[in-house]
Amino acid sequence: MAEKKSDAAIKWQCKSFSELTNEELYKILQLRIEVFAVEQNVIYQDCDNKDFKSYHFMGTFNHNLLAYSRIIPPGISYTEAASIGRVVTSPSHADNF
Repeated sequence: MAEKKSDAAIKWQCKSFSELTNEELYKILQLRIEVFAVEQNVIYQDCDNKDFKSYHFMGTFNHNLLAYSRIIPPGISYTEAASIGRVVTSPSHADNF
């Protein structure tokens, strides 16, 4: 049986859009498309311009993106409230949690 990853082994980061590296952005979009468009067959425009003003919360292990969520500040989706969206975990690593 595979060893389970612990919170200590997963690297958690929260970055603004401008702080993301090209590789991080690619992995985020790749995971979102893999899960929402391909696996769940949810057809919508994923790149909705909200990413530019959002914070991107990522969990990585050995340079693999395991978990992701987009935190949207107030005034973008809702007038006075922040929101959380694009919450996703990697299907290829789901058994390791």
